[in-house]
Formats: sequence, structure tokens, C-alpha cells
Amino acid sequence: MEPTITAYEYSDIKQHVNALVSAYLAVNDRHMRSIIRAETIAYVTPFLPEGAPLTQAFLAGLQPDRLSRKEAAKLLPLLEPAVIPFPQFSTKQLGKLFRKVKKLKQPAWASLNLHELTYLGWNDGGSQKKYLVIPDHERVIGIRGDLAPQTIKGVCAICQTIGNVSLFVSTTKTSGLGTYTRNGNYICRDSAQCNRQLTDPQALQDFLAVVRPQR
Repeated sequence: MEPTITAYEYSDIKQHVNALVSAYLAVNDRHMRSIIRAETIAYVTPFLPEGAPLTQAFLAGLQPDRLSRKEAAKLLPLLEPAVIPFPQFSTKQLGKLFRKVKKLKQPAWASLNLHELTYLGWNDGGSQKKYLVIPDHERVIGIRGDLAPQTIKGVCAICQTIGNVSLFVSTTKTSGLGTYTRNGNYICRDSAQCNRQLTDPQALQDFLAVVRPQR
């Protein structure tokens, strides 16, 4: 089966399923729970591959009343074969994206779920740098910036969610005359968590438009 669900759509589905579970805990009226369940199923169904066995299994798993968090956690991974995974880049490929970095720290691939990544981000605590690999149409852009050591509660410029954010500062060339501009944005310190919260790629594209290196 050809994967058709994007990572941010998968995050959106998960958030709606988790909201359904929360509603089950808060709503005692059985009829109201059935309405919320029907609304959730109606929302997520268009994202799913039509007629696929995993779609049927997933929707059947949403039917029971009082779906628990444990049951939901087992149900959601059923969709992963239908999710387009983020590509795993080799050391050489990443090196081409960050040509000016002599000793590039590699992301911890083993700890990442590629089905949850709309973009790739990892931190180098030793140099206080953060690296981002962001899709841009048919290619990817490598962004390197300074990451402040302080973490605060705030809204992430990428996922638009309140969480633990740090100031990310990148340097971009503003003209052919050798002038540069430093651009600061508060983004999630934990990029894996940021990806799990990202449901709309527009904010990511807006962020990229500000921080991308100019040719």
C-alpha cells in the first residue's frame, strides 16, 4: 500500500482521538458521547486510505464507548503503514546540507519515529546549536542556528503550541553586498515533541521563509 497520510495529518488524527478519550472521561451522558464519537470519526475518515484493511480496523477500534488512553495508544500505530515517513539521511547527505559545519553532530535516528516527522530537528548541546532539515517542495533546506540555553513556557513558532521553548537565532544574508541579518524565533526545544504537536504545515513554511539562507 502506498502511504498517503502526511506526518502532520497523522498528528492531527492523534490529537482528535486523544480529545475523544478526554471527552469520554468528562462526559457522563451516553448520547452526548456518541455524538462526539461520530464527529471524531467523520473528521478523521477523509484522511484514511479508502477501503484499506487498516482503515477498517482503525475505525472499528474507535466504535466502543469509553475508549481508554491505553486502548487509543494501541490503536493509533495501526495507521503508521499509511503515513509517509520522513527520509533517513546518511551522514554524507546531511553533510551536504550543512557544508560549513566541520564536525556535524548526527541526529539520534534510533530514537525517532519517522512517521511523526514533518521536519527533522536536533540539538548540539556542546556548541549550543540547533539543526533543522525542512522540506521545501521537491527539496529540503538545512538550517543551523544558535539555541539559547534558557527554556521558557511560550508559543512555538513552528507548531503554534504552548510548551517548553528556547530562542533560536539564525543568520541570513540579506543582499549581495555581504550584509547579514540575525532572526530570532522561539521554538520547541524538543523537535520530536514539536512534530507530534504540528498539525498545520503553514506555520513551518512561514518560519522557513524567515530563517532560510538566501542564495
